[in-house]
Amino acid sequence: MGWAVCKILVAEDSFALANLLTFVLSNAGYTVDLHRTGASAYEACCRRKYDLILLDQQMPKMTGLEVIEAIRTAGPNSHTPVFLCTAKSHELGIEAVQERLAISAVFQKPFSPKDLVRHLKTVSQPAMTE
Repeated sequence: MGWAVCKILVAEDSFALANLLTFVLSNAGYTVDLHRTGASAYEACCRRKYDLILLDQQMPKMTGLEVIEAIRTAGPNSHTPVFLCTAKSHELGIEAVQERLAISAVFQKPFSPKDLVRHLKTVSQPAMTE
């Protein structure tokens, strides 16, 4: 059986972290679609289906949570596993939000890119081993 490419949308406005995530995820076998604003990420989610979505919470135009709320209502990614990165999980009351919006995991900044990839692989394994 062949190795299926796993398509991941990454939304991160920090230039340095976006580049690091793109590098690490590409090396782990993912095809990365990078967006710098929440609005751009949301528009992409309306147009195509992704295997995984990784969103920063604090972004211009739409926050990560606003993007998740919008894509959960309808469209091709209403059931796609979503991961949120934030430095402010306590202020967000993240446990309740995570359950309500079916967020697969929340990564507290700063986080280890290796740990992130390891966690993403556990969720994307069926798609990547067809």
